[in-house]
Amino acid sequence: MKINKIYLKNINSFKGEHRIDFTDNPLASAGLFAIVGPTGAGKSTLLDAITLALFNQIPRFDKKISKDFVASAGSILTKGERECAVEVEYSCKSGNFVSKWWIEMNRNQNLNDYGMEITDLQSGQLLPLKKSEVPKRNEDLIGLSYDQFIKSILLSQGEFAKFLKSGKDERGKLLEDITGTQIYRKLGKKAFEIAKEKGQILKDLRTNIETENRKLSSPEQEQTWLNRKTEIEQFLKDLDSQLQVLKTKIEIKNQIQSIQKSILEKNGKLLKERQNLQEFESFDAKKLQNHEKAEPFQAKIFQFESQQKDLKNLQERFINEEKSLADNNALLNRILIKIGVLTKENNTINFENALEILQNFREKLSELENQRSGQGATKKANENQIGELLNKISETTLRFDYQQITDDIIENIKNVGVRHKTMLDENYALAKINNLDEVQAKRENLATEIRNYSDLKQLVWEYLKITDDIKKEQEQENQQNAFIKNQKPELGKIQNFVLEIGLKIKQFEAEKEILGKSFNFEKDRQSLLKKDEPCPLCGSLEHPFLSHYANNYVEIDLKLNEAKKEEKALVEAFQELNSKLASAEILLKNAVEKTKVFNEQIVTIKDKIEEKKQTLNLEKVGGNTDIIDAQIKAIEVQQNALNGIENKAEKLKDLQHLYRLCVATKILQNECKLLLIKVKGLYNGVNFEKEYNEIQTWFVKTQANIQSSKKIISELKEEILPKQKIHENEKINLENQIKNIGFEDLKTCQLAILSSENAKILRDKKQALLLAIQTLVEQIKEHQIELSKAQENDDTNVDLDVIIAQQNETITKQEEIKKEQVQISVNLVTQTKIKEAINGLQIQLVSLEKDNLKWELLDKYIGNADGKKFATFAQGLTLSRLMALANRRLIDLSDRYLLDKPSEQEEDELMIVDLYMGNERRSVKTLSGGETFMISLSLALALSDLASKNIKLDSLFIDEGFGTLDPETLDLALNTLEKLQQEAQKNIGIISHVESIKERIATQIRLERNNRGFSQIVIS
Repeated sequence: MKINKIYLKNINSFKGEHRIDFTDNPLASAGLFAIVGPTGAGKSTLLDAITLALFNQIPRFDKKISKDFVASAGSILTKGERECAVEVEYSCKSGNFVSKWWIEMNRNQNLNDYGMEITDLQSGQLLPLKKSEVPKRNEDLIGLSYDQFIKSILLSQGEFAKFLKSGKDERGKLLEDITGTQIYRKLGKKAFEIAKEKGQILKDLRTNIETENRKLSSPEQEQTWLNRKTEIEQFLKDLDSQLQVLKTKIEIKNQIQSIQKSILEKNGKLLKERQNLQEFESFDAKKLQNHEKAEPFQAKIFQFESQQKDLKNLQERFINEEKSLADNNALLNRILIKIGVLTKENNTINFENALEILQNFREKLSELENQRSGQGATKKANENQIGELLNKISETTLRFDYQQITDDIIENIKNVGVRHKTMLDENYALAKINNLDEVQAKRENLATEIRNYSDLKQLVWEYLKITDDIKKEQEQENQQNAFIKNQKPELGKIQNFVLEIGLKIKQFEAEKEILGKSFNFEKDRQSLLKKDEPCPLCGSLEHPFLSHYANNYVEIDLKLNEAKKEEKALVEAFQELNSKLASAEILLKNAVEKTKVFNEQIVTIKDKIEEKKQTLNLEKVGGNTDIIDAQIKAIEVQQNALNGIENKAEKLKDLQHLYRLCVATKILQNECKLLLIKVKGLYNGVNFEKEYNEIQTWFVKTQANIQSSKKIISELKEEILPKQKIHENEKINLENQIKNIGFEDLKTCQLAILSSENAKILRDKKQALLLAIQTLVEQIKEHQIELSKAQENDDTNVDLDVIIAQQNETITKQEEIKKEQVQISVNLVTQTKIKEAINGLQIQLVSLEKDNLKWELLDKYIGNADGKKFATFAQGLTLSRLMALANRRLIDLSDRYLLDKPSEQEEDELMIVDLYMGNERRSVKTLSGGETFMISLSLALALSDLASKNIKLDSLFIDEGFGTLDPETLDLALNTLEKLQQEAQKNIGIISHVESIKERIATQIRLERNNRGFSQIVIS
């Protein structure tokens, strides 16, 4: 895994946007670089940014970052800013990716939740992940968890310095924190807890087995229950047989009682049915006999009654018609009187001339109504015209009821017309015309004149505007000429400086190349030299030339970088000034061209102005449009006067029409009033036509009704007399026949006849009574036979009550025996269930004992309540592995020391084996500050090797500790890191404020603070 780029925006002291590109020179070629800057400038913030973008965590804080943490802690987001973001681009086995973290404020000045995303640079697509899934995906892509990452890539010597000088217990805790091996403590604790939990389960299970055994009865008791159960089963069989015999006896006695009771009930019913038959014979049978005698005369009687009914109807019709004739004669007299009153002809009217008199009156009244209607329509039309004229004129002084026109109204209309005639004459004078015929010609002349003045005004405006534009372009031309004149010499000077600095850069690059080759030669030569040993070539005991070449190389490299920066600034200044001069020449050219165009336009506009002046007979216009505006205003006054003339002339014409119309309408209104008086004198009712139609209709209808009634009365008389004689003869003959069969008269015979339904009911009733009596006699005989058979099987020596008492006593014994049987069965079932439960518990106990065996062993070897036993064992293995890796790194730093664990006889402090002192063992507390740093650095690099395992790490950052080293040790530490960088091709960053590191490591990421406390990144 390799970190390629870092992007920060508004993170702590880094206000604005900042980028670090490890794939670009000088960082790409350097390999080893320093991150330097004053305290608080943000050196550690760069490392925080990496873990924040990848895992949403920062080593300095123990929890994941959230919007509440950012808001409360006042960390991460630069003070005063609304958003911040971090991006890390990295390479791994799966490809190149960019992981981003950001947070921002909303409109309410509150933080929104943070966001995270990963972009696959090969496809350019975002990975489909929720923000909570991003840290885990980064772990999968990199191959390291967050804890492994900060121990493999971000190394801090402080933790290992503390680790070196701590006691056994504290060292074990630190080792867990540094290596992330807390899992072994948790495993030991968990093994103890599970073994304890399972042991308790086994204990409870054994207790349950003992409890169930105590519940189990003895085998002797169980056998006693089985024997008694067999005895009870046999005894219950005997009782069932006895109960069956008793039940049969009881059923026979109950049967005898039931048959005897049924015979008694049926004898009672038989007696009742015979009584019902006697009653029928004494009453209903006689009715049925009379019906059968009278039934042959039923049709004749019906025919006689029908003839009698028809004769009665004819007589009733005769009476009604005579009454109707009298009513119609009275109604006709009333109608005649009403016609006389209406027409005022009471003395001369009769039935023959009534309709003629009514018709003459109608024609006279209709003639008056037609005259009144014609004049009324004319009056209404005039009134409507008056209303329309009043609305059109819209004069406040002309508001009156035009349905009642008076002389005062007509006089007022005349006065208003005179006033409007005076106003019209005044408008003629303003418009300078004599009559209405001159209005149109005058309007066209004024329109032409005002168009010419408006065109002239527009031309004057254009003239003034172009004159102003010419002045502006002339100022622009002068300004650009001055700029070009002043800046062209300055451009030549900058060009000369660029050429000079280019020569210097070539000189520095040549010197750097020579020094680089010399440095590599001296480096190879010095690898053969050893301290305090003579050089095989010259015999010298001192070998200073490598540092001499290195110092010169760094100095030339710094000069070369400064020269390149200066060249870059000069080139940028040359390009900027050259661009400005080119823009100035373009602006100058545009100004000259525009001035020429404007001058041509001025000439054209002047010609047009002169042409308009001649058309309008103007001698002078002046430098503004005041004269033109005054002329336009005078023309508008005349135009307004012309508009007023047409309106006032139209209104005067309407007033004159209104006056004439009101005079004519007043005459019509008076004539209509006189006609109305005449009509009311003849007829003062509501609706004459309706009344006329009703009287005529009733008069004609009543006369027709009278004639119809007279005819019907005559016809009825001729029909009634013959039918009446025939009816009386038939009545005498029918009564004689009825008396011969025993009936007194026709009415008695008619009453004896029953309806067919009633006659059938009586016949059915007689038949039913006879059938019921016969059925009951047969049923009584059958019951007597059944009773004889039952009495043959009955035990007459014992009463029913005695048998029932024996049955109850036997049932009671049976129930008592069954209760005992149930209790014995419950005891036996309980015994069986207890045995089954004990058997199941014992099987479960064997299985759990087998399963718990491994947990007992784990608890025995690694388990205890706080997990310390297994943690201590794991810490020992981890410490051995870590020390082996640390000693491998330590050999590169110093051939004097090896790191070792304390023996059982030694104290619990870590030990140093001093190879220079005959492998003397002593505590790490005896080491100097520089020696402690070397050991800590070895441990840090070893932990990086241990944590990364099979992951190839191409980026490494080391923080803290270099300030404690003397120059020689520092030089040795840096040589080791350079060697590590060359061997593993890693990018190694050292965070420090030590000046010698700044001098030794040429490639640097410098953090510079401004006067506001914000930092910026400078890479050199």
